[in-house]
Amino acid sequence: MKNQIMKLCLLVLTIAVATVCTAGASEKPAQTKATGGHPELSQQEMLTPCSQCHKEATPEVYKEWYDSVHGIANVKCFQCHGTYENLQASPDETSCAACHNAQYQKRPKDKKCWECHPAHHFFIHK
Repeated sequence: MKNQIMKLCLLVLTIAVATVCTAGASEKPAQTKATGGHPELSQQEMLTPCSQCHKEATPEVYKEWYDSVHGIANVKCFQCHGTYENLQASPDETSCAACHNAQYQKRPKDKKCWECHPAHHFFIHK
């Protein structure tokens, strides 16, 4: 009985080690371009908030967002544009509906939300 328990423990330990070793190997390498044409990032850089780099890379866009209602409310880039893996430079309108469903339902169906509410400015109307 003691021998069977030792074999079982050894089997479980072997499976655990194999799982840990293969988990790192299955991690995807950094892509050269994301969906939105973003430059290559390391796995660690992909975890960095967008605003951290865009504050320097695209200061005008960062300032527009920062000074907007969304910036003041701390609505993050990924909430509209997705993460690095599913980045959309021009977000799907359903991302607007997640927070603004009543307005989204009443919008003119032939216009995108940002045709009346310019991206990152978030004025009431153009």
